[in-house]
Amino acid sequence: MALAAVVVLGAVVAWRLLAPGSPERTAAAVAAADPAPAQPGATTPRRSAPRPGQAIDELPNSDPNDLANYFRPGDPEPTGAELIGALHDVGIRTGIGAFNPPGTSPPLEGLAVPEDYELPEGYVRHHQSTDDGVAIEPILMFAPDFRLYDANGRPIAMPDSRVVPPELAPPGLPPRRVRIPPSGP
Repeated sequence: MALAAVVVLGAVVAWRLLAPGSPERTAAAVAAADPAPAQPGATTPRRSAPRPGQAIDELPNSDPNDLANYFRPGDPEPTGAELIGALHDVGIRTGIGAFNPPGTSPPLEGLAVPEDYELPEGYVRHHQSTDDGVAIEPILMFAPDFRLYDANGRPIAMPDSRVVPPELAPPGLPPRRVRIPPSGP
């Protein structure tokens, strides 16, 4: 019984000392994070971002992926194309660097596909958006592995873009083309 009481008491003391908001732990963390100045009235120097045009002697931190190493307060805000281009220049192809810069892959124009239209086998709806993020109505495309044949069983040449031209549209599809909305401000 005495052993159980000692174990419980030890657990309570450990919990109080190690709990995330305990006063003892909070006071110790504050003291460690904010040491007293060496002399009364002395302050610890703080690093600040360089002024525009000022030479940079060292990077703010050692993380080469931190944008703070490349852009400073007061610098003009980079465009998406500039940011992605800079990432590609240093070989970063993950995160936003996985995308092509805006304008390098323009949206495709093609036949509109109403949502209630049931697609026959071999056709797909292609959803896309502008560089500004505006959704574009889906267009009709051929599925990647689909082959179309004429009445004699010969393969019909497919467009490289796989966008279905009006003459190869499935029966019953209204022949309405999707127009790309203008982009930019």
